[in-house]
Amino acid sequence: MVKVDFVVSLQALMVVGRSFDANNRQLYAACKKLIGKIFLTRVMNMSACVSNHGSRFWIGHREISDIDVAFLRSFDAGSYEQIIKRIAIMRHLEETGTLVVNPIDSLLKVRDKYSAATTLANIGLPVPETFVTENAHWAYRKTQNFKQTVYKPITGSLGFGAMKFDNSDLAFNAYKMLEELGMPLYIQEYLENPQRDIRAFVIGEKVVASIYRLASKENWKTNIAQGSKPKPVRLTKELEEMAVKASKTLNLVYAGVDILETKDGPVLLEVNGSPSWQGLQKASGINIAEHLVRHAVSLVNC
Repeated sequence: MVKVDFVVSLQALMVVGRSFDANNRQLYAACKKLIGKIFLTRVMNMSACVSNHGSRFWIGHREISDIDVAFLRSFDAGSYEQIIKRIAIMRHLEETGTLVVNPIDSLLKVRDKYSAATTLANIGLPVPETFVTENAHWAYRKTQNFKQTVYKPITGSLGFGAMKFDNSDLAFNAYKMLEELGMPLYIQEYLENPQRDIRAFVIGEKVVASIYRLASKENWKTNIAQGSKPKPVRLTKELEEMAVKASKTLNLVYAGVDILETKDGPVLLEVNGSPSWQGLQKASGINIAEHLVRHAVSLVNC
């Protein structure tokens, strides 16, 4: 447990998606405990006004223009125009001086696996060989270069929709169907591993907790949501520095950084800007939500 040795008087906003899950409940409780006044909403319920007299924001009929910090967990599902409006309204809030956690541009970058991978690779951090296209034939040609291939939805999460192929012709059949559905093809070389990966939870410039995610024998995916088991692990200095560097490079206040141990050394699989922490918290015993809120408060007050 985090020792609570301060209580501040700020106003916080918490923006969630369609479901109010365990992570959101813990974050809301931590905000209420450490910050005081906390408003809960879905971004679709937010309105705003900009004029020469300044900016104003509302949840329904309740004005929230004096928010100090906003925890953004989800933009929720919607049409292209709805998503653009939601991004714009949160960016507007950010531009008026509210600390948005995680920052809008950073969150958008990590939601897009391709942009995140290119940013990490550009500074020399190791990532799996990745190919992105909208053409099934080009994806097929690239797949033939890999012993095994992984397809991932470019904006997916929790391992949902990810597929592993041992046969390039079976992969091609899937690629053709996805192409017809208008889905981009984001494929990576599958790297041999010890049936586990590492989730490092970074807040600021520190790894506050880390676990192995142990995949079941029946499943190659290591996501906790896919049935993997968490086991606490103490990271080497090299791995801690890699996780912090990845989060810092993407300008994230906090992040779930996934690292795979391979025969050629550690590889960064993904960086999550709105990670779940239930499995990690259960294994480590660390109250992630309170650590996060305390850090956000320190950024507001600095």
